Amino acid sequence: MISYNQLKPIAFHVGLSGYIAGLFLIDVARVVPSISMILLCLLALAELFNKNRKISLEIGKPYLLLAGSFVVVLPSILYSENLHYFTERVQILLPYLLLPLAFWVLPSINKTQLKNYILFFIACCFLVCGEAFINYVLNQEIVNQLYLESKVMPTLVSHHPTFSMMIVMAIFLCYYLINSQTLIQKKIQYYAVILVGIFLFIFIHIYSVRSGLLALYILILWELIQFIFIKKQVKKAIISLFILLSIGALTLALSPTVRNKITNTSQDLAVVKAKGSANNQSLASRLISYKNAIQIANESSILFGCGLGDIEDANNRIFETYYPEVEKKILPHNQYLFYYAAIGLIGLIGFIVTFYFPLTVKFLRQNTILSTNYILISSYFLVEAPLENQLGVGFSLFFLLLPMQEVIKRS
Repeated sequence: MISYNQLKPIAFHVGLSGYIAGLFLIDVARVVPSISMILLCLLALAELFNKNRKISLEIGKPYLLLAGSFVVVLPSILYSENLHYFTERVQILLPYLLLPLAFWVLPSINKTQLKNYILFFIACCFLVCGEAFINYVLNQEIVNQLYLESKVMPTLVSHHPTFSMMIVMAIFLCYYLINSQTLIQKKIQYYAVILVGIFLFIFIHIYSVRSGLLALYILILWELIQFIFIKKQVKKAIISLFILLSIGALTLALSPTVRNKITNTSQDLAVVKAKGSANNQSLASRLISYKNAIQIANESSILFGCGLGDIEDANNRIFETYYPEVEKKILPHNQYLFYYAAIGLIGLIGFIVTFYFPLTVKFLRQNTILSTNYILISSYFLVEAPLENQLGVGFSLFFLLLPMQEVIKRS
């Protein structure tokens, strides 16, 4: 009979692998990430009853504070009238409470295991992007037209803003593995990662999702700053910048999707400048959603917001009153403004303190994957509210917890 100690690492591996696969299968098998998260939580629960398992409060601080980013939304139930919507939001955000607590007591991972999970994520991303690229090649005219209509090419992952962030993370992870001294030792694996990284870099330009491209070039700029001012490798920084800009310019010149996205964006900006109708205009609708968030907070409570349960109703009322022509009434596409409207300035400050707490721990801040994910997610927070959908919650949380699991337990 298999003992618990023999079963534990297998269950942990299945849970983490299922978590990764679930991010890419969320539209075709939504139950996969949920089952994987439940498995990890059950494994953590079993660890609590393991007499040989010592739980350190010192180790748990980053996990506990990160879990606090969920807790800050709870007080707004006291002044939310729409409890059904409040419950929906809380259910989506629940992994931010359960998984940090679970990972606190779950087994640690070593560098080899970390590498394998990274490679699995990259492989999943490559397969999904590869399928989308083949579909694009076979249906260029149809897909190109989508970009003139504020749409993008269809992929297995339908939420294209979050998927673009996943591609950016996969590109960075390729770069991370290539530059590591010990993680990749086989030449075939090394060159495979290089080729996949190049393909993903080209694909994300063809995919042409603005939020993803913004995040990509923020990371590139951050890396160049480190090359110049920290590593003192100015020549390498200039050469790298030239190569990346050349690839980007070549993609721009050859890719109809990029040109069509630029055309669509220009038209969108013209509407904003002329103060025209925001109906079916992505950027114009976004700007309205930002104004709505501020108006909601001003009209309800700057300190406490309108209540997480009532933000959709309040947002819809503003649209119906001031922008009746807009058919798609989007919620504030900015996580900070979303929370400002929903839980007020006090709740927003509480979220920022708890969510970013791991960066105050020196050895966590120095972890490349963790710090990069924070930069990536922070840029995402500026243009979307990813913590309001299951994929955004799952993706943003995974690359906080995975490196913490390797770094904290090793320190």
